[in-house]
Amino acid sequence: MLPESLRFPPGGKPWLLYGLFGSSLVLNLALAVKYGGADEAPAVAPASMVAPIGDETTISNPSVPVALVAPLPEPLGVARAAGTEVFTGVVNSSMSVTFQEATAASPAALAAVYARLFAWDLDLRRDLHKGDTVQVLYEQPDGAEPLVLAGRFLSQPGGASAKVFSAWRYQAPGDRFPSYWSDTGEEVPRRLIDGPLPDYDQITSLLKDRPTHEGMDFKTPIGTPIVAPRAGRVTRTNWNHAANGNCIEVQYGDGVLAKFLHLNENVVKDGQTLSAGTEIGKTGNTGRSTGPHLHYQLERGSTVVDPIDYHGTLRRQLPPDAMPGFEQARKDLAAQLDARLASR
Repeated sequence: MLPESLRFPPGGKPWLLYGLFGSSLVLNLALAVKYGGADEAPAVAPASMVAPIGDETTISNPSVPVALVAPLPEPLGVARAAGTEVFTGVVNSSMSVTFQEATAASPAALAAVYARLFAWDLDLRRDLHKGDTVQVLYEQPDGAEPLVLAGRFLSQPGGASAKVFSAWRYQAPGDRFPSYWSDTGEEVPRRLIDGPLPDYDQITSLLKDRPTHEGMDFKTPIGTPIVAPRAGRVTRTNWNHAANGNCIEVQYGDGVLAKFLHLNENVVKDGQTLSAGTEIGKTGNTGRSTGPHLHYQLERGSTVVDPIDYHGTLRRQLPPDAMPGFEQARKDLAAQLDARLASR
């Protein structure tokens, strides 16, 4: 400790004490400048971002090895045999809840594929009633969504307004892909009149399916030719490439703007004039896409236009010479479905 005479000198301030403190401060600053960074911890790298797949809010997590997944108990209503499965359930609330007991890899995916069959005739959020019955014969390929072979929807069974909707998978002569047909040989899903794809596997999403989806999705293999449904002019290509992938925008002669997303290949250029039916590209799986498909979107100014309203739709009817083959296929599927249901 400093003597009292240094800490409080008579008649003045403790300049010596101030000097000692100042010297100590200067020395500490010099040492900090010279050695301060030597022991500094390295900066922590930010966690890597997980790339979204599908909707921007969806995060992809690594799957659990199958060997580590405990088997689920066999639920009521399911019978297994020969690679196909049958599920039947009674509607109590929503379609997704009805399918919760299904043994598909993803019951929610099976519910979505099943609902897709009947969405053209029913609003399966508004038109469901307690007691309605779902029946479906399906396969579960590894790593893919369920493949529905046959489906029935029994609306208000036993009541005065009872009605049965059926869908049977069958490949019509001359068609590249199988489709779904009613008992009378009428195609269950509707098709756009003069749409962008002359041939495709299935329409998997409609404009009205969810508020954030502004177009129609066509499931089809990579490389399927796309045509301009109307005459028009190419206004731009490959904008927002990370989300849209290869893409084309065409303004039709009536002012409607058409967008074609997730293409594998573009064969037109900005400013090019097109006539109706001109090939503009090939379908793909580029950009933010969960599987090979074409996203087709229409806009009039700032308003999104439903392709169904713009193009109109039609339903095909199997020609008379195709009916014997279809009827045999329908009977085979119905026999499988009914036999499995009876054995529950």
